[in-house]
Amino acid sequence: MPRYDRLSILVSLILFGLVVSQVIELPTRIVSFVALGVPTTIYLSSRWFIGAILVILAGTGTDSIVRSHPYAHDTSRGYGFSFWGLPCVFTLFALVLLPLSPDKFFWLGGLALTGLCLSLIVIAQYHTIDPHDRYYMVARWGLNLAVYLAIFAFSTLIYGARARSLLSATAILLLGAALSAELLRTQTSRREIRRTWLYALTVGIVLGEVTWALNHCSLSDLAGGIFLLLVFYVISGLAKQHLRGRLARHVVIEFAIVSVLGLGLLYLM
Repeated sequence: MPRYDRLSILVSLILFGLVVSQVIELPTRIVSFVALGVPTTIYLSSRWFIGAILVILAGTGTDSIVRSHPYAHDTSRGYGFSFWGLPCVFTLFALVLLPLSPDKFFWLGGLALTGLCLSLIVIAQYHTIDPHDRYYMVARWGLNLAVYLAIFAFSTLIYGARARSLLSATAILLLGAALSAELLRTQTSRREIRRTWLYALTVGIVLGEVTWALNHCSLSDLAGGIFLLLVFYVISGLAKQHLRGRLARHVVIEFAIVSVLGLGLLYLM
């Protein structure tokens, strides 16, 4: 099946799932357990059940489109998984935001925008498989911007929810690892893929630990999101430069300056 046919089917199914999540309402399941000596309760609604299906659909559909590229046809599963993060996170973001629309016209506009943005993300990912692709630089820049916006938006939402650290830190750990894999992805060789995921998991763990510490602070939702974005930018940026073999003293100084400026902005807030 041609890749654009696969893309149209993928986007159509995800949009249909988002519509269904607004219509079907199943009983909410309550899961209670004791973690680290503290009782924890999770409420599982029908929207999150459908969301889990849509996330898997977004990931597998993206993987199918990626593997239609000649350079990625015989690559490992780890390489395919590195493309999952951004489409899956964007699908979750649409699942959270669309129900907040003030009326049907905004909801329909948001649904159309979701389909457009998801299509652009997958197309951009396809053009970053080959470094010699004529659209590689534009696609790479657009994906980097989308990753930083996704980290900021979800970090602000998760930190603002003031959930237990076990839940919020774990969620941001997974978010950071999945999205940093998109930033760090370079080549299709198995050795490079293993290194990419090792560094991506390291970025996620650092972000999760920082979230755990932030939960004991009294920062505003916006300040917490900005701080987590700053941490992600610096750690993932240093990891990326190291993977490319370009980590030098002047690069470390540049990131140190960005860190100081970011902390200064937070102090003024």
